[in-house]
Amino acid sequence: MEKQLKCVLLLSLKEMALRRVAVLLWSGSDILASVAKFSSYLHYTQRNQVEWQITIVDKVVDKVFELELPKLLTWQLNYIVHPIGLEIRNWRERHKFIFFYDFKDINLLDLAKLRWTTVGAIDYRKTAKELVCSDALNVVERYKIACSYCLDDYIPLLWEKLPEGERREFYSEIISSISLPCLWPYILEGELDAIDFLWRTADRNLTSFNQCAFEESAIDFNKTAAEYFFQKLTHEEREASLVRTAVAVLLSSHLENTKIETRSNVVRYLLSLMTPEQRVETFKMSPVDFFLCFLDWPWQDLFLENVGLFWTLFPPDLYDSLLDKMMCGDENSLFYYPEIFKEFFIESPLDFKRRFVDQDSEDRTPSCYFLSIFCKNGDSRSIEVIFRNVDPADRLKLVFHPLVLKRFYYCMLDDRWHVVEVCLREATLSNEDRLRLKEAFLESLASNDTGEIEWKNPKREKLLCRIINFFLCWEMENNRNVVS
Repeated sequence: MEKQLKCVLLLSLKEMALRRVAVLLWSGSDILASVAKFSSYLHYTQRNQVEWQITIVDKVVDKVFELELPKLLTWQLNYIVHPIGLEIRNWRERHKFIFFYDFKDINLLDLAKLRWTTVGAIDYRKTAKELVCSDALNVVERYKIACSYCLDDYIPLLWEKLPEGERREFYSEIISSISLPCLWPYILEGELDAIDFLWRTADRNLTSFNQCAFEESAIDFNKTAAEYFFQKLTHEEREASLVRTAVAVLLSSHLENTKIETRSNVVRYLLSLMTPEQRVETFKMSPVDFFLCFLDWPWQDLFLENVGLFWTLFPPDLYDSLLDKMMCGDENSLFYYPEIFKEFFIESPLDFKRRFVDQDSEDRTPSCYFLSIFCKNGDSRSIEVIFRNVDPADRLKLVFHPLVLKRFYYCMLDDRWHVVEVCLREATLSNEDRLRLKEAFLESLASNDTGEIEWKNPKREKLLCRIINFFLCWEMENNRNVVS
């Protein structure tokens, strides 16, 4: 039987329990209070991310250790803590900039109303219902949220409560916006003729407002609204819209942090509605973005189930494009999940591994990018996976690359010598290559590339002595192995 792309995430009871525990740890009033006070940014710099880690994430990690779970469970829970926190932070950013007037802060009471799915993702629709019923928000904010999430049980009641001046903002003779809060008054009043131009003037072959609203909601990364309008489509409209809408979502250039939900959530929902043949057709239309959607939280387990088929279908001429986008990914990328990276890399074709280690330039390359992250995180296992799954010649290229030599220095400076030892051990160098590497490393220290190094500083002189001793011990160890 031909293997098919899977789009339904089925977690074990143990995994669901771990995600639930992580959600509960993040839901403590002290943690949510810290999140509410954290400065909002549309784009997070390295400094912002470090601040987030130190002021909030580390507090949750401390709570994990306080549980005194077995070592393996503690390790597994710690890896879940990070993406759960990003779920909260990203939800807060999106809703703050989209819905609330004057960029009003989302406070502790609002965050406490978050509702979660069993897979460890925020349930946007249920959370929206909680906010719409909250007295902490004014009627305009509640109306905008209800319309954006198509909560049709609440919209008429909130519309009646809106002040006349606010009503004119959303409902007038001239349609000032095609956002859902401005379209819902026409739906309520049965004046669909007034908004028929939306689908009649579209550059797609649309047949109704509902079809137009479905496609536009999906392309706008609003899964909840897309679900609502999809239920109103005819069979013919569904067949016409599904694949083209999924491809449009994949190719969209929208910034996710300015949209209600994530691209991957919308894509996975659309795929769940398709036949196996339609899923493969969608993959072939945009393989890179399709591939990367399955690396987003909480769908990584689906990625593991599909990784073999992904590589079978993935066109080799797009390997470089995939690697480029992987290096441009945000902090919630696959390098936070060692098991995911392990399967991803081990299953990848040999040609992909060669592109991964391509060292045509001295600029940042995929291998240097990921090695730097794994070295920084002290992730010896992922480093081993890289070295053990590339050719000997590529292993040699890796350790001799100027950026990797520079990363060795920073590891030594931060007292992560074991990371350097892992790289050198896995490189399996000859005696001649060992001598060359020592010379190349010492030369890199003396070059202008490591401008921070001031060897007249006593601490730096001490470090240099330790580096030389490190290489001497490394050579002696190798000589003993050769003799034995």
